[in-house]
Amino acid sequence: MQHKHITLFLSVLLAAVCIFMTVNLITIYRKSAYLPAETTDSIVSILAKDNIRINPDIIPTKRKNGTVYVCDSADYNRTVAQLLGDSNAKAEYAIPDGSLIVLENGAMIEFGSSFSFRYTSEGDSFRDAFSVSGLTYVADEQVHAEISGIVVDFLDSGSREFDTSNIDIVTVVESVRVKDGIYYVFCTRTINGVAVTGNYALCAVSGGRVTNAEGAWSFLTLGQSYSSQLSDLFNILFHVRKEITSSADESVGTVTITSIDLCYSLYFYGAEEEFCLIPCWQIMTDVCGNFIYNALDSTLYTNDSH
Repeated sequence: MQHKHITLFLSVLLAAVCIFMTVNLITIYRKSAYLPAETTDSIVSILAKDNIRINPDIIPTKRKNGTVYVCDSADYNRTVAQLLGDSNAKAEYAIPDGSLIVLENGAMIEFGSSFSFRYTSEGDSFRDAFSVSGLTYVADEQVHAEISGIVVDFLDSGSREFDTSNIDIVTVVESVRVKDGIYYVFCTRTINGVAVTGNYALCAVSGGRVTNAEGAWSFLTLGQSYSSQLSDLFNILFHVRKEITSSADESVGTVTITSIDLCYSLYFYGAEEEFCLIPCWQIMTDVCGNFIYNALDSTLYTNDSH
């Protein structure tokens, strides 16, 4: 009888120890993986004193790691031009802030700074697609899918010879519109589900092919990558507070931070011969524009509040 009591006691004790250890492990994990709730309350209160409002629910509290992609742009223009035009290069000319490549089939591609490009297919003159007015959104799902597929295949062909095996790159069709039988398709891109800021393309489709394209599009000559813990988001919010209070007009009144999202931005170095894709925090406001900060060291990359 005494042996049974001892066994029961040891079983209860073991269960209690297991529960205690589990609770401790959960507590340790939450402290290491999440920012404390009191810190969130503090930053909300501090911002409120400067008439900056933010819903605490939109503040990401989980600590995250981000991947930095170090890219190599060696022979980037010629490679992309030949892939997009499906032809060998015939001639290359220097133009202001970039280069013009003419292919053997007559297609032409202009490359400018920050991955800007303009493509004209063989036998076509350049059409400034961004200046076209009176466009109508395509409602027919079958037509929408067909035209989207043509454009996605065209843009993805520009990355065909680059190593993208370890990354999930998706060309996103934002809209398909039409005028006079010509379809205009606006696209953006995501990397591992995260948007790449400043990366966009507008393509004109006629006769079942892309005749013109323009925008700022990285065809992603990926090289090495490494993971790094993202910087403290609360520190970045203090930087946003400084930007808003130093630039906002007194007549603006209360400023509301409407969203906080993780994104990617292109960072150039070495006279734009090499670049990185850097994880960033995009802070959007209702009346003071948007702010994009390097999520690794809190550097302000973009400020469109002015």
